[in-house]
Amino acid sequence: MKRILSAVAAAAILVTMGAGVAEARNRAVVNQWGWANGAAAAQNGDRNGTVINQNGYGHYARGVQEGYNNFLRMDQYGTRNHVSTAQVGEDNFSATGQEGRNLRADTIQTGRGNVSGIAQIGNGSRAVADQDGVNNTSGIIQVGNGQDVQVRQRGEGNISVVVQSGYN
Repeated sequence: MKRILSAVAAAAILVTMGAGVAEARNRAVVNQWGWANGAAAAQNGDRNGTVINQNGYGHYARGVQEGYNNFLRMDQYGTRNHVSTAQVGEDNFSATGQEGRNLRADTIQTGRGNVSGIAQIGNGSRAVADQDGVNNTSGIIQVGNGQDVQVRQRGEGNISVVVQSGYN
């Protein structure tokens, strides 16, 4: 319940700040099942798209986009997982998928043409992708328990791929 109230409060704050005012060509789709799921999507600009899918118990998701032609997708399964994605600029793409317990993924992209993908399977892992610039690409795959990765890229044309498996 606390997460739902937090998501609703965050969305209300964004709406009062003007970030929730979406033009006719923005689109958000949210599908949730199970217990105490919470989601928030705020888009400001044109031709932005958000898809949030959650299944299970106690999830939380937050997507914020500002600009033109940005797309984000967040999928979670399992219990007590958290995803947060923020994109500012144009032509940015982010996809996050999680399956397990107590997983956390955060994506922040600023600029143009950035692509980020995070996939986590297991328990208690954390992934952060932070990109600022033009045409940067980041891919993170974590399988196992207790994995932790943080990728920060600045500039133009950077590429990073992180694959971790095992148990910490």
